[in-house]
Amino acid sequence: MTSASEAYSMATFSSFLPHPPPWRTSGVAALVDHDRPGGNVHDRASRATLLARIAALLDQPLLGLLDVAQAACTTALLVPGEALEAPVARAAGIADRQGLLGGIVPALFIGTKAITHGLVDEQAVCPTGWSFAMSRLLGDAALPGYTAFTQADAARAGRLLLAKGPVRIKDVCGKAGLGQQVVRSAADLDAALACEDVADLAEHGIVLEEDLTDVVTYSVGVVELGDQSIGYWGTQTLTTDHKGRDVYGGTELHVVRGGFAELAALALPDRLAQAIRCAAMFDAAAHAAYPDIILTRRNYDVIEGTDALGVRRIGVLEQSWRVGGASGAEIAALEAFRAEPETRQVRCATVEVYDLVTPPAGATVYYRGVDPVVGAMTKYAMRYA
Repeated sequence: MTSASEAYSMATFSSFLPHPPPWRTSGVAALVDHDRPGGNVHDRASRATLLARIAALLDQPLLGLLDVAQAACTTALLVPGEALEAPVARAAGIADRQGLLGGIVPALFIGTKAITHGLVDEQAVCPTGWSFAMSRLLGDAALPGYTAFTQADAARAGRLLLAKGPVRIKDVCGKAGLGQQVVRSAADLDAALACEDVADLAEHGIVLEEDLTDVVTYSVGVVELGDQSIGYWGTQTLTTDHKGRDVYGGTELHVVRGGFAELAALALPDRLAQAIRCAAMFDAAAHAAYPDIILTRRNYDVIEGTDALGVRRIGVLEQSWRVGGASGAEIAALEAFRAEPETRQVRCATVEVYDLVTPPAGATVYYRGVDPVVGAMTKYAMRYA
């Protein structure tokens, strides 16, 4: 059986990168469900700009939006908005990692926050295909916590965690820091869990983990696109939306050619080296626990913060195996490396502001307008160094 240290060694010295795939000649397209267009106006506009940048980077035609049936008739590079379940990927004609930018998972829950933690005990309810090895392989790469698929299991897990301090309850499908709340007592826990839909809980699960304060959130990842692969670490920023909530405000990335091995070789402060180590361990554990996953875009949110005892902790919060908030910066880095073959490192960023602002000169604007749902917003990406 693979230990956590062995998993880290696997991740550090093997970046899970294949030989460069052949070019996909028919173009670049978003894989969508035409009957259920995903995201708000700013999400769709951002995706359209991202697709155009990817197509230009690869010197491929831009095909726009394709559904599963349409995609099956092409040899396009497909960019889904979420990690794909394996049957959907097969129906879309994706035979291997050459066919997409994102991820393919055997079951929906594997692409969510649910796999970040183990179950409260061996009697806990879990979906078919759940790996009991994942939490063991993770070791201390994630914060103390549990995943539950029933209210009863969640209540037991929450009480165990409350004995050590406040507990954060998280929607496993939540994005941009939304769908979360902190409870500090068993009464608050029970009240929060009573609001959960039983059927939704059984299908998706819920995460409960120790709450940290005074936090910094890092992004660590690897992207394979065309004949290039990049690895990066970065820090996320928060901003305030029009409802006064703290939400995702962008990511600044330090990007190198290669993958986890190249990131591990960097001379970085201990906290950053540990964040990279945690992300690499999570990546290796996921590949070992769920060997059928196919990933070409792997991003891990890693938190550093103070626990209830005053100890600084670092651990993976979640994975993102789809294009996401940092993808604009990832493409900017890939563009820089393609234009400058001798360049080994670059610094790029994405920025999201809930206002109409003028982006700096040289920025790629992903959205600037008034979204009917979220209000005025400006999103852009740029290279700083």
